[in-house]
Amino acid sequence: MRNLLVVVMFLAGISLLVGTTILAQGSRSRERDIQEGKMLFHWKDSPTGIACIHCHADFNEKKEPDAHVRPAHPLFNGGFRAEWQSWDGRKITTLDLAISTCMQRWITERGEDGGKTPAKHQIRQLKAYLKSDKLSPEKKSKPIEPNFTKKLPRESALRVGDPKLGSTVFRKSCIICHATDGSGPAPSLLRNGYSRYQIAKKIREIDNPGLNGLVMPPFPMDRLSDRQLINVVAFVYQM
Repeated sequence: MRNLLVVVMFLAGISLLVGTTILAQGSRSRERDIQEGKMLFHWKDSPTGIACIHCHADFNEKKEPDAHVRPAHPLFNGGFRAEWQSWDGRKITTLDLAISTCMQRWITERGEDGGKTPAKHQIRQLKAYLKSDKLSPEKKSKPIEPNFTKKLPRESALRVGDPKLGSTVFRKSCIICHATDGSGPAPSLLRNGYSRYQIAKKIREIDNPGLNGLVMPPFPMDRLSDRQLINVVAFVYQM
């Protein structure tokens, strides 16, 4: 009986040791995923040159604003949203699908039919980063519905924008991608040759074929108002 008790205690100790080791390995694996996910979020050498950070802030814009107003809402405290909305208004019900959809649209290597499906480990790593304690401290968040529109200001309104005010909008919302020296993921807009109406359509992504199937992420009205649109159109038109 005594020998049996010793065996049971020994097996229990082994089980506890194995369980602790597995938990430790799982914790280290998750930490690696979080770090890799952060690097992917800021991916400088993505196939298209575009990374998550070009469109989404990974910090609290209200408490820690930087110099930019990006086209999409920040993902700080966004990892636990129950519902997402794509750029074309479709509802997305899982974070995995939201990550995959976004990466395929703008980040992954281009193929004949557009972007390729991202690797499973990339989705897992970005998900781990977005759901990490630092990025989603509240473990809950409400869905956000961007205010997309298919209507532009009248062409007569597009002709009366203020380029000086538009230059401020450009520095905050455009230069992060459209660097004037051509070093950004998108081309420089110097001597762009577009009409005011064409510029406005590209910003709102209306009938925009893009370049090689890749279009710029659209600015909804809750990220760039029509007044700001009119002014930045005036600035870009005269560049």
